[in-house]
Amino acid sequence: MTTEVPDIVLVSNRGPVSFTEEPSGDYGITRGAGGLAGALDWVARDLGDRAMWIAAASSAADRAAMRAGKTADLRSLLGYPVCLLDIEPVTYDRYYNDVSNRLLWFANHCLWDELGVTDFDAETVDAWTNAYEPVNKHFAETAATATGSDALVLFQDYHLATAPGHLRLLGDGRTILHFTHSSFCGPDCLDKLPDPIPRQLIEGMLGADLLGFHVPPWAHGFLRCCESVGAQVNHEQSFVEHAGRRSWVRSYPIPIDLEDLKERAGKGPARRWAERYKSHGGRLLVRADRAEPSKNIVRGFRAFGKMLDDRPDLAEDTRFLACLYPTREAMPEYRSYLGQVHRAALDVNDRHPGSIELSLEADFDRVLGAYLVYDALLVNSLMDGMNLVSKEGTAINEAAGVLVLARGAGSYEELGSQSVSIDDPYNIDATAAAMERAFDMRPAERSRRAEKLRAIVAGRLPQQWISDQLNDLQAIRAGLEPATPAQ
Repeated sequence: MTTEVPDIVLVSNRGPVSFTEEPSGDYGITRGAGGLAGALDWVARDLGDRAMWIAAASSAADRAAMRAGKTADLRSLLGYPVCLLDIEPVTYDRYYNDVSNRLLWFANHCLWDELGVTDFDAETVDAWTNAYEPVNKHFAETAATATGSDALVLFQDYHLATAPGHLRLLGDGRTILHFTHSSFCGPDCLDKLPDPIPRQLIEGMLGADLLGFHVPPWAHGFLRCCESVGAQVNHEQSFVEHAGRRSWVRSYPIPIDLEDLKERAGKGPARRWAERYKSHGGRLLVRADRAEPSKNIVRGFRAFGKMLDDRPDLAEDTRFLACLYPTREAMPEYRSYLGQVHRAALDVNDRHPGSIELSLEADFDRVLGAYLVYDALLVNSLMDGMNLVSKEGTAINEAAGVLVLARGAGSYEELGSQSVSIDDPYNIDATAAAMERAFDMRPAERSRRAEKLRAIVAGRLPQQWISDQLNDLQAIRAGLEPATPAQ
């Protein structure tokens, strides 16, 4: 294969870099870090010209830089080519906000009751038909144009759920992966979407040869959805037969880039934040999240307030540092939720002055400083595809801190046995009780659990995560079963 035709195409809504407009009139570049960006960047750098990354120009600066020809510079900067798609801004907003981050995010996290969403208007279906589907088709057509018939094409996340189906219609030789990075709770929530969205979504995903999820519960949720549209599901071997094709379903828990995380946590900015938090004395509870409903922040604050109400000894010297950053502020549900977060924190602070410190800045050095010194880390998500906070914090904490972890977080599959569990994250009393158990835990037990958590998190590298998927795709291309076992 020539270098002009890549062997592997990575396709995601957000790319490995974003552009910023500089006062000089030129364009600066910010690289993605950690998680998905770090794992995919590793394989792309390793392959060089044999890889390509396709993404949307998701901001005005991205679009302007692309039109100025700046994407051509990325090949020498990154070591591989990047193709940005220039999507009309109104169409992009409807695809990204109205469908991806509203309808599909809410369905994948079972948030309908939480947010009081009961029905949909004609505009909803129109956004799916005239924005989401055309954008997914555009991504698929770009991948088809860029690749030979034997390429591996890796679509990432719910933003591009129907792109595999569109690509399949353009030729049957490519071997296609779709990986969902969110939770996927099943047909009870997906079926609340208006017709024809549920069926088109699942059938679009089934255009892939391999469907990846972080943990088995989300894979099982997808298999149940396949049954609901009449596909034949083999649960034992975890594959789906539909429209004369077979799609394999596997789980691949994403790890963190521990080396990079430790390097940044050891630098001055993070250390200064750590010293500031240590200087206050007393016990420190920490959380770090996007300010959005699936993270269950409001109930976390209320549970903390209940713990302080019930335990005067803890109320004397326990603080809660909540490092949050606003997200998706164009959406009314998110603006409303951020208001609820503020009110919940104020209510606790009215009863226990200064007990909650609320930070609403995207300052990762502050978060790292908090990770280093927490006594307890709270992750009480309703549902999370994985939740890297639980891995990042336990990996670098230096205070034998305790992880308080809800079963709805994908990371519970790996870390739950060494955490203090929240069995029902909707239950404020149960969450308060879990916090109490964390603070009451004896030092020897705290140290034992912290050591085991660090070992679990250090046990896998991002390179292994993506390598497993590539190996399975190559096996499928050769007519074999994926090496990764069904779960």
